[in-house]
Amino acid sequence: MEKIVIIGGGAGGLELATDLGDRLGKHNKAQITLIDKNSYHLWKPLLHEVATGVLDEQVDNIYYASQGQQHYFQFTQGTFTDLDRDHKQIKITDINNQTDTIDYDILVVAIGSTSNDFGTPGVKEHCIFLDDQNAAIKLRETLVSKFTRFCSIIDDKDSTEQEKIRIAIVGGGATGVELASELPHMVETFGACGRNKMCSDLLDVSVIEATDRILPALPETTALSITKTLESRGIHVLTKTMITKAESDGFYPKDGQTIKADIMIWTAGVKAPDYLKEIAGLESSRSNQLVVKPTLQTTRDDSIFVIGDCAYAMQESGRASPPTAQAAHQMAKICYENIVNLLNNQPLKSFKYTDNGTIISLHDTAQGVIKLGGKSEMSVKGWFALIIHRLLYRMHQASLLGIFKTIRFARASKFMYKTKSTSIFSNRD
Repeated sequence: MEKIVIIGGGAGGLELATDLGDRLGKHNKAQITLIDKNSYHLWKPLLHEVATGVLDEQVDNIYYASQGQQHYFQFTQGTFTDLDRDHKQIKITDINNQTDTIDYDILVVAIGSTSNDFGTPGVKEHCIFLDDQNAAIKLRETLVSKFTRFCSIIDDKDSTEQEKIRIAIVGGGATGVELASELPHMVETFGACGRNKMCSDLLDVSVIEATDRILPALPETTALSITKTLESRGIHVLTKTMITKAESDGFYPKDGQTIKADIMIWTAGVKAPDYLKEIAGLESSRSNQLVVKPTLQTTRDDSIFVIGDCAYAMQESGRASPPTAQAAHQMAKICYENIVNLLNNQPLKSFKYTDNGTIISLHDTAQGVIKLGGKSEMSVKGWFALIIHRLLYRMHQASLLGIFKTIRFARASKFMYKTKSTSIFSNRD
């Protein structure tokens, strides 16, 4: 029986494991194993909602072991550490810090990406990254702790401390913009839970972007409209601002004054994990991504596939596919078909990325573009865009859980949203 090992349970990896389990594992045509350092899956584009308390991660988590039982694949919790292509083995460190060796016939690397600090001094030491659920929870706890301490300051009439909470976010992409848009609502919710002196006016939020505008994936007019929406909510959008270093008191730009901050968040740029750089002699890009052929097989080993953010898949346009959830989803579908075809000695298909557009959530509204057939572009905004944004997540859930379970998840999330703020904010001293 062929052994198919998938490293990484993100948007692409978990969808692939589920599809292969239903097709091959169910009928004992292959042994499917999914490996991830965590025990559960959460859709990465929603990490900013976990960080601001909008999303209840305990409701929306999908546990790998449970998913595997229902879809005929095995799950092993551990951290990938090494690859031996000659013996077709990988090494992982399990939850007990023990080293384990796992054999494979076909390997799929779907590890995802991490934030890229571009070697900027002080960023690793002073900034919070939003790479995974643990980081999102850490950011939420940091925010709540800061809000709580600030309450004692504004309760002290004789206090000479600063008048606002300063939050600086480097990176004007979707993550940075969506996180910034949720912060005023988070403070208002905090105030509604017994901290009635807390309001969004006490926030000083800045989104810092090195290029001449935020959201480069969107048309300039749409990006400008979103900029105006952020500014109307009191959020500073600083473009053409190159950060040269970070220190405990804030960010230091190449030109201009120091951007003071109490909480510093870095969402600028992505790269594959450093350990993927030329691992086991495989070809890699400058961002540590593994270079793949159109079939999503690595250029130096046909038994290894790569999907998602850690794959460098060049397209006919001369550009690599972007590190987005929709690209990972499309890669997972082609990879699934190619693995099945490979086992059946059938021709493999080429991956061609289709850009279906980008929707940016702005708390109670949304704005962006959708592309029909990947070509004709239509701008959307308001409640209609927000519905589309929410549907994208539910479509991801439906691909893993089915329609009926997804409906139950949606109902549970709606109920928990009404009570979540109380559980996060009200039990603070």
